[in-house]
Amino acid sequence: MNCLITIATYEESRSACFLKEIFENENIDCYLAYSYNLETNVEEIQFQVKEEDVQHAVKVMMNIRETYGKQIEELEPTHKPHRILVPTDFSPGAEYACQYAIQMAHKLSAEVKILHVYENPIIDVSVKESATFEAYALHLRREMEKKAREGIMAFSQRMKTYMENEGLGNIRLHTTLAMGNIIRRIRKVSENYQPDLVVLGTVGRQEAPKSILAGVAEEIIKRLNIPVYAIPGPVQKAYFDEMRILYATDFNESDNSSLNRLLKIVEPFDTSITCIHIDSSHNPSSDTKMNELNKMLRMEYGQYKIECCLIEDEDVFHGIKEFASKNRINLLSITTQKRGIFEILFKPNLFKKILQESNLPMLIFPG
Repeated sequence: MNCLITIATYEESRSACFLKEIFENENIDCYLAYSYNLETNVEEIQFQVKEEDVQHAVKVMMNIRETYGKQIEELEPTHKPHRILVPTDFSPGAEYACQYAIQMAHKLSAEVKILHVYENPIIDVSVKESATFEAYALHLRREMEKKAREGIMAFSQRMKTYMENEGLGNIRLHTTLAMGNIIRRIRKVSENYQPDLVVLGTVGRQEAPKSILAGVAEEIIKRLNIPVYAIPGPVQKAYFDEMRILYATDFNESDNSSLNRLLKIVEPFDTSITCIHIDSSHNPSSDTKMNELNKMLRMEYGQYKIECCLIEDEDVFHGIKEFASKNRINLLSITTQKRGIFEILFKPNLFKKILQESNLPMLIFPG
């Protein structure tokens, strides 16, 4: 296994992003690792390359000031494509999610960042603080980091092989490692990286629950203020030939904002969208609201293939599943709500059931 060598450490994410851009233009694979410096109390980003690329990478770094007239810390990245973040625990579900992200990136001209978070191995170790303990802790951390590096390199190579097999070799793909709590680290990396989308593998009906990430998927989705794709199983290429989207609405003002974001995300695709409202209480005003929504859509979104319909079903989730099955839907989109019918969908037990049983890719917008 080819090892990784740290060639630079930065406190500013922009420096690492600029160097990543330069290295990718030189066809040098680069890897980022987040770490915490106990002496300075500052989080640092270690910039790593494969051992075989060190000599080339050092030459590129030495030429940066001569080429750009500034130190790297003073430079801003010039290439700012759409960004997709894919957390991975190296499970099959994470591979499905990354394959989905790659297909999305191809259509959106986006880059993909693969993130692996590994736990601090000494959190639960009950040993007195001593020189022996410090040596033991350092050994554990190095072993955990080595395992994480090997895992993410192998995962990255599998994704590059997938890209080659699919004829998608032009996509920028890079990786990041971070140690700590999975949810907090994903949130922190998201704040620094500012992705347009997060693509997350979840446990579908046909996959055994072996994924660490799938177990905390619900919490990740709730904590991020970013649209999240939840992917329950293998990627089907037909999903990207024609996106048949079911957008569930509860007549809230946030639906307009989410619909605009949805249209922006799927703009490069051949897309049809059906907006449905599940009337679980047989409310007489629902027909009126639906007519108003159809009128608004014709006026503001006439250039898109969008239609709306009302479904009466006492079980909101059942109504969505039945409609999706009958109409060959291949993407379900929902906005999290703090009130209204769809608040029901985001109660802990039911939301976990949706992620596990829908067996459909879901695009979830923060409310």
